[in-house]
Amino acid sequence: MSNRNNDVFQVLVTKNNQALATTGTTVDSLLPGQLGVFDALTGLAYATAVPAGTRGLTLAVGVDKTGSGLLEDIRTSAGQLIQTKNITDLTFKPHTAGQPMKVTVGKFKAECDTEYGVRIEFRNAKINRIQGFNQFSKAFMVTTPCCDDCAEGCGSLDANVLTQLFIARINDDISKLVLAQAVARQPLTIATHGTSVNYATGAVMTAADVAQLIVFNSTALAANQVFADFQLVSQPLAIGTYCSINLHYYKLLETVLVVSLIEGFGCSGATTINQYPVFEEGSGVNIQQKEYHASGWAGSGPYKLSQVTGTAYENIQYLSVKGTTYDQFIVQYTQTSEAGWQEYSNVLSTVIAIPEADTVTRQAVATIFNSFLSSLGFDSLIDDAAAASTNPAVVEPVVTSAATDGIA
Repeated sequence: MSNRNNDVFQVLVTKNNQALATTGTTVDSLLPGQLGVFDALTGLAYATAVPAGTRGLTLAVGVDKTGSGLLEDIRTSAGQLIQTKNITDLTFKPHTAGQPMKVTVGKFKAECDTEYGVRIEFRNAKINRIQGFNQFSKAFMVTTPCCDDCAEGCGSLDANVLTQLFIARINDDISKLVLAQAVARQPLTIATHGTSVNYATGAVMTAADVAQLIVFNSTALAANQVFADFQLVSQPLAIGTYCSINLHYYKLLETVLVVSLIEGFGCSGATTINQYPVFEEGSGVNIQQKEYHASGWAGSGPYKLSQVTGTAYENIQYLSVKGTTYDQFIVQYTQTSEAGWQEYSNVLSTVIAIPEADTVTRQAVATIFNSFLSSLGFDSLIDDAAAASTNPAVVEPVVTSAATDGIA
């Protein structure tokens, strides 16, 4: 019998940038926040390498429940043991900061006394939860002013005016799902165009400098006129503040934008995606959410939510810290057994969460797994662990090639 849905998993959180438990020691020698790799048969630790032929392992981390600084409990890997031959997957997920999506609306001309419209479809985890995959979009409409000289036709109005109108309209929206900002369509200089600073193409501009371009264009030849486009920057969902666990948790906080020109841009205009979103991975909030779901297998009981208060029970112990960022090693394995003339195979997984700055622990975990998994055909994660940044603001490289096993 086999059950491949809703894997039983456990979350082991380390702290204090410690080496793995010393070879030959037992679990009662662990320090709070220290991880150990133990032989499931002898109960003794391996610090740097697992000997060939080792059939089963147990991972354990020391726990200090009361803040005494002493070992008071341990948290172990999911299942009775990790059967080494049945390890199916080892993944390293470095913490990565999130980044918004950026879309520029540009290359447009403007016409006097004309209505223009842009429709933006928003896609994020909260919208999907509320209304499924039904489209959620907003149309932003503006009307350009009449021209004093009664000019008509495409290009009869300075396009910078249209940029100003759209920025004001979009930023006035109550949902605050997107920010509009001016960006330079061409390189701009203080000396030539009178701006406050020099701008490269695509650089974000101030409102005052967009107004200065209108002044410059009023006397410039048509061939010398310069413009600002407007760029749409998605805004992440806010993280709710709770005393315990966030019951309105969304893992994917960034918003995806789908932008369409729907009115007035008949003779010009184009949308360009400048930056795709990256979703934050490994925040303290993310790790605590995993601990919350795994708490039923960690001794707190099967019930995690109070029917009376609608909040999480306070008997759940969280080893992760909300303000800390974590790298993760995720080991997935099957545990097979025979009983009652039947064979059982259950998928289990254990998440090892290591503070992003703790490079000693990170490299030790990568090294010891490589010591025995390399012979089973697994690629080494030592280089990936070494390449991972320790800066919480860094967006780690997005791997898109199937030929690449990680960030290094």
